[in-house]
Amino acid sequence: MSGFFSTDYKAARQVFLNQVQATKGITWQVSFKHPLLGKTGEELALDAVWLGDLNAAKLLIVQSATHGIEGFAGSAIQTAWLTEAGLKQLPEDTAILFLHAMNPWGFSFLRRVDEAGIDLNRNFIDFAAVPDNKGYEVLSNALIPSAWQAEDLAVADKKLADYRAAWGERLYEEAVSGGQYTHPQGLFYGGKEPSWSRSVLTQLATDLQLAERKAVAIIDVHTGLGDYSVGEVICDHPPNSLGVSWAKRWYGAAVTEPFLGTSSSVPKLGLIDYFWQTLLPDACCFITLEFGTGSTENLFNVLRADHWLAGQATEGLDKTLQQKIQQDLLTHFYPAEKAWQQAVIEQGLLRINQALEGLQQV
Repeated sequence: MSGFFSTDYKAARQVFLNQVQATKGITWQVSFKHPLLGKTGEELALDAVWLGDLNAAKLLIVQSATHGIEGFAGSAIQTAWLTEAGLKQLPEDTAILFLHAMNPWGFSFLRRVDEAGIDLNRNFIDFAAVPDNKGYEVLSNALIPSAWQAEDLAVADKKLADYRAAWGERLYEEAVSGGQYTHPQGLFYGGKEPSWSRSVLTQLATDLQLAERKAVAIIDVHTGLGDYSVGEVICDHPPNSLGVSWAKRWYGAAVTEPFLGTSSSVPKLGLIDYFWQTLLPDACCFITLEFGTGSTENLFNVLRADHWLAGQATEGLDKTLQQKIQQDLLTHFYPAEKAWQQAVIEQGLLRINQALEGLQQV
């Protein structure tokens, strides 16, 4: 099953589209072309593929690469489902929509953010009332110090540790990763306006009249957080809401809730979840399927290094350091181990099948 994984965005997209072409039951397909080209000059696009009746009342949506570099797992799951299960009959009055590479620029350039430095999963806010993250303001210079030398990092890490000790783990994590809108080169930056990806998603939802569906399940595939090779089912719906009720009924004990402190994730601003919750307030169940790859500490460190590197002029930069930072980032979000990749495919297909079965109970 690890054979569904590709070496880069261009290959992943081609494998996915080839399998789409070979799959029966495709009733609608469109490629939303990105205005920029990829790392090797390739075309970038968000590819949308619909299987089943376009007027189906029940719909499963599977998204990949919301955080670009994390797209390898989601793309592999999408391709695997088309290969392994795509020829099976979909349940009555039910369709499936694959959104391949929500953030194609980040997928191609192996960054978590898009071309504007925007974390797509912090971009879904009301920009007329931008939230304030005072904790990030305090920590911004320590998170991304001006120099990446041992002595500079030691000073920065001491400041982060002092803040964590003073305010506690939860408030520290919310300050760092909850979302911020003041530092474009910083971590978890939500932008100053809707991103290209958000605009495309809004257009797509309107064109396909998704708000009129009876029930919609959304699975957004991520990597990087949580126990190694475990696909955590994170549900950011409000506690005791319909979305949580459906998630627990469909996915069972695997469901965790950031708002209750039972998840490896903390509550965050501007999640793509909130787009779907607003569009379908009483008719959707959104989960983040998050595959663990290593420690949370390593996650933060590789992201800090990546953002530091992105702010440097390449001329005169230590090439060995540059390559190490880039490789460490890729290794964290895309482990090369076949066992990890096989676990991703198996769990991804399981959750897709559970969602399709769950929709039949609505």
